[in-house]
Amino acid sequence: MLNRSASIIVGTISGILLGGGLASKAQTLLGPTPYICFEDSPFSGLSLGYFYLETFEDHLFNVPGVTANQGGVTSVVFGPSIHDSVDCDDGNIDGSGLLGDSFFGAADMRFTFDAAVLGSLPTHAGIVWTDGGGGATIIFEAFDASGNSLGTVTGHHADNGNNGETDEDRFYGIINLAGISAINISHNSGGLEVDHLQYGGAASGCRADLNHDGQVDDSDFVIFIFAYNILDCADPAMPAGCASDLNGDGIVEDSDFVTFVAAYNALLCPE
Repeated sequence: MLNRSASIIVGTISGILLGGGLASKAQTLLGPTPYICFEDSPFSGLSLGYFYLETFEDHLFNVPGVTANQGGVTSVVFGPSIHDSVDCDDGNIDGSGLLGDSFFGAADMRFTFDAAVLGSLPTHAGIVWTDGGGGATIIFEAFDASGNSLGTVTGHHADNGNNGETDEDRFYGIINLAGISAINISHNSGGLEVDHLQYGGAASGCRADLNHDGQVDDSDFVIFIFAYNILDCADPAMPAGCASDLNGDGIVEDSDFVTFVAAYNALLCPE
């Protein structure tokens, strides 16, 4: 029997029932959330048109269509030591990132996406903060296709160690169906080390338009919640086709809700 984990949907549903509605902005900011492996990413399992994950484990920064304003692969900058990689990149989850690789630079790092290379700007983008000065305040910011800020997320999870500890690692990200031109991560203490840069473009079409009327609105939300409460696509009560399973993993859960909310906030399906 499937059991649902602690849900991110409860607060949003409560707000709608009280008449507040979903946020009017078209983007969904994510994080900071603990991160040990890619499976901890809210993008894990999504069915996107394209998706890239840069782990730096080949000691190169070579995923397509993205550039950094500064910095370099940590093993190249420092040599064979002082790496703070995502925990599982070395094949073991042991609280240490010393045996993996990452990306290091000054304390204000921007990754810019190239629509000409990718075919379109990503709609999903994120990165994992792995190390910096003790007690640092971390700020993640994303930008739309015109370079306007899509908002910021702030974190306070930096410990006082610089020896590969992974308990402090956190994911920051954004979903914006109108496109993301860049993401920026910064902090106010020490150098900046990051890992698992990840980005992708939403698949063509408008899967969250569950009633096929060309927009994602309250009527689609009602359909989605019905399926969400059933959870398992194999349940006989689930509507045929399980259309609310937006990532195709056989269940309608929080990861589908994250994608649905981004489409709901955008309202109109892309042409």
